Amino acid sequence: MKEKMMAIELPTPFPVGNVNVYLIPGEKLTLVDCGPKTPEAWSVFQEKLRDWGVTVNDIEQIIFTHYHPDHVGLYACFASPPPVLASKEQIPYLSQDPEYFLHRNQFYESFYSKSGMPAEASQLEEYKLQRYLGYSAVVHPDKMISEGKEIPGLPGWMMIKTPGHSPDHLSLFHQESGMMVGGDFLLQRVSSNALIEPPEPGETRRPRPLLQYRESLRKAAVLPVKRILPGHGDDITNCRELIQERLEEQNNRAEVLRSMLAEKMTAYELSRQLFPRVYKKEPGLTLSETVGHLDLLEAEGKVRIEQIQDVLYYRKAE
Repeated sequence: MKEKMMAIELPTPFPVGNVNVYLIPGEKLTLVDCGPKTPEAWSVFQEKLRDWGVTVNDIEQIIFTHYHPDHVGLYACFASPPPVLASKEQIPYLSQDPEYFLHRNQFYESFYSKSGMPAEASQLEEYKLQRYLGYSAVVHPDKMISEGKEIPGLPGWMMIKTPGHSPDHLSLFHQESGMMVGGDFLLQRVSSNALIEPPEPGETRRPRPLLQYRESLRKAAVLPVKRILPGHGDDITNCRELIQERLEEQNNRAEVLRSMLAEKMTAYELSRQLFPRVYKKEPGLTLSETVGHLDLLEAEGKVRIEQIQDVLYYRKAE
């Protein structure tokens, strides 16, 4: 076995394209993320391991950066899966807790309706969410890891919470080398979607994912990060510059959105204007992007919200 980190690129059936997973040698050989639950991904995964001189049975523990199917699903293909290390925030998502997922489905139905999304578009999103679960896996973590503490079996590595793209997102950071395994926290070619999610267990107010994401970006910007190994695409070495670029892009998009605001508009009406070419195909993604930037404008006091007959309308603040 080599004593060098290994990156494996796996195919996915999703528009995002291939996904990167990583094997980190240490006291325990650790896999960070899997691919989707498909025969193609499993075949490529085993082939790449053989090229490196290991098998799936040599993997001693797994950590997931977040619960999305392209990062978790292949776990279901392990005949005897190794222990999973996770943060407490990840448990309801990775385990697909039935009570939480029922709450999740009810939230989206209400959220889409309040956003002014037509029934046919919300039905498309509900169908896609159910279909995506077919590429995922149910994971019951074995050990808890905490932010800022060394990860068991990986000397020198610590976990950092980086929510935004998903509420359970975490990254792994090795301070001595400046290496970060970042999942979908930061990508070189495209901005990570800050996806709207329901309130976390025990909460009543939904998270503001774009605001969370901006905090995560600022957190990473003050760390001595030299290289980010992402979940998709090429390694990132211009970390601080790219973080600043993403923050500025968000500010600019929020201002564009504010300029589109007429007297009163729903989030769905605004998403149609902001993404005229793709809103029909991806109503959920485009609505998440729109609402995230409306959250930013609201936090800055630039828009206000009015509810009329169970629908939320946005106006420019006076």
